[in-house]
Amino acid sequence: MAIRLPSFRSTQGFDRRVWTLFYGRIISSSGFSVVMPFLSIYLHNELGISMTIVGMVLLISAVVGALGQIVGGELADIMGRRKIMIIAMAARSVMFLALAYVISGGADIFVITIMVSLSSLAGSFFEPASNALIADVVEPKKRLEAYGLLRIGGNVGWTLGPLLGGLLSMISYPFLFIISAAATGTVSLIVFMFVAESISSGARRQKLSLRDLGRLRDDRRFLAFCLISIPLFMMFGQMASNYAVFSTEIIGISNAEIGYIYAVNGLMVVGMQFPISRSITHLRMTKAMAAGSLLYAIGYGIVGLTPTLGLALPHWLFSPGFLYLALCMFIVTMGEMVVSPSSMTLVAKMSPESERGRYQGMYGLVSNFGFSAGPFFGGLLFDAFTGEPIFMWAGIGSFGLMAALGFLGLGRRIPEKTDRIDQDG
Repeated sequence: MAIRLPSFRSTQGFDRRVWTLFYGRIISSSGFSVVMPFLSIYLHNELGISMTIVGMVLLISAVVGALGQIVGGELADIMGRRKIMIIAMAARSVMFLALAYVISGGADIFVITIMVSLSSLAGSFFEPASNALIADVVEPKKRLEAYGLLRIGGNVGWTLGPLLGGLLSMISYPFLFIISAAATGTVSLIVFMFVAESISSGARRQKLSLRDLGRLRDDRRFLAFCLISIPLFMMFGQMASNYAVFSTEIIGISNAEIGYIYAVNGLMVVGMQFPISRSITHLRMTKAMAAGSLLYAIGYGIVGLTPTLGLALPHWLFSPGFLYLALCMFIVTMGEMVVSPSSMTLVAKMSPESERGRYQGMYGLVSNFGFSAGPFFGGLLFDAFTGEPIFMWAGIGSFGLMAALGFLGLGRRIPEKTDRIDQDG
């Protein structure tokens, strides 16, 4: 079935590089989401590894990726955005091919952890460079929509990838990694051919300096924003780990059906991200992020009711509990559409022009840390409360509540011109 993208009249004036990254994001996200939601299922269901250990694997790989984000941001300010994006996607393509090889040969969990971590490291260089490029070429008042456009591209991919991955995972897990390798390699080639550098030689920093990096500690508001974001990203990390395993192992829906649920997430962002982005431009971004975090808390918090309330609902052509889990995903996605572009825009407004890669890299480090800590702590809750899912998911939902309260408090300390889309500063 063909996916028709909405007509975004307000984006017609965007630099061509924004649109190139948009199409590249569709391809890379399709490849990434073919494999990522099913990696936890493979490790737990096929190899018999506990969810605590699965969470540890994801924690290690994402900590490695977090360090790569800050280094990638620094290098994007020194070497340029384009070169870093090309290298990142090419290296990740090689790592995905290596993962296909080691999994097909029956590698143990130690080898898989190393390869997944190297893949995370390679991919982590891309995000701060691409986010900095958007800040370079898009005027401040349009950045929320530009970051929203990239999210739409990513979620077109997240619509297609899990649908394909859910079917192919029942045939061959290694083949999923081959598809991911082809997708990321294609993006590297697209950037090489169609994306011009966005930062001039005069605006680049000349060297990588840990002392200069340490100056970020003087920006207390930005560091507070990063710390408050950690529990929010811990919520992000549940989608491809505990949510997937809980849905398939405890509730009993199929791999194909978990792919359909991820498609709900992707289709919602494709159809609704732009209207939502435009509707929140008059708000302070910290208030928007607090509201989105609260939606995350509700959406994941009520997953624990699936064995009772969810299984009682009609299921028609699907497995029992499927429709209720899809409803939970709907609420989570509403929060995601508010939070994600708002956070990237606020980072761009906080950062000086010559340090955009550095700030995006630091925020990427924090996001990766939260994203990795989420499956780990969620895995602890999963193993401890397997028979009491209400407590399991209430604990996971509390991460979002903590983030919401933190963003409301931060809003009182950030100047209004920095915290609003419709004001320069």
